[in-house]
Amino acid sequence: MKKVSIEDGNYLNVKVDGNEELPAIIFSNSLGTDLRMWDAQIPALTEKFCVIRYDTRGHGQSSPAEGPYSFNMLENDVITILDDLSIQKAHFIGLSIGGMTSLGLALKHQNRFNKIICCAARADNPPPFIESWDQRIAVIEAKGTAGVVEGSLEKWYSGSFRDHASNAEIINLSKEMIKNTSTKGYIGCAHALKTLNYLKDLSTVNKEMLFIAGENDMGAPAMAMEEMSHLTPKSKYVCIPGAAHVLNIESPELVNETILNFLE
Repeated sequence: MKKVSIEDGNYLNVKVDGNEELPAIIFSNSLGTDLRMWDAQIPALTEKFCVIRYDTRGHGQSSPAEGPYSFNMLENDVITILDDLSIQKAHFIGLSIGGMTSLGLALKHQNRFNKIICCAARADNPPPFIESWDQRIAVIEAKGTAGVVEGSLEKWYSGSFRDHASNAEIINLSKEMIKNTSTKGYIGCAHALKTLNYLKDLSTVNKEMLFIAGENDMGAPAMAMEEMSHLTPKSKYVCIPGAAHVLNIESPELVNETILNFLE
């Protein structure tokens, strides 16, 4: 683990796995998680890539930076990490708010990335979406991040996955990650989400992109992600059967295979 400095004395927690001589790929976590959400991808990818993970600002072991945040800030954090590690170009994969960050990187920092993978994300902010984040902010201001644990798990995983005894350890880790997210970090990111407005610009992306959706994802519906892919030149689309929002944990083998097929 290493700490990468950002503005105002804050820092990002960064972890590098694998041979640093191999091509680099950087992973960006979803809201309310930390870099451990990608644990199931590490064994499959470190054979061929140097894997860089980081805790989004205000999450995990990154400092609880004061919000509100913007997507410009979240995107610049990725560039800061690449610069700190002296990496000129990398692949990028993000899920949920990490996936939305991938869209901004594809639009604003194309020269720093090879292929980009956007998982379980959307690209616009219709009024009900903005309202849902106002409601979430109110809950966290009243109860802290513990107040959104159960609601988050219902969105993250299908009912059959949550209820299966063999997944109890994953569910407990998920609860821990949510509770450990700082209120500043969660609310800061929620304010960024309210400003999401990349759908209109996707036709200008000039990078090879892969959109991965979960068939049963209510937060980033598969139909919306397929439309994002149609709007984005040079892109591909894959839907993971039966998966909800955190599809890389619910269907790790299929997601790993999908990632590797695209990158190779």
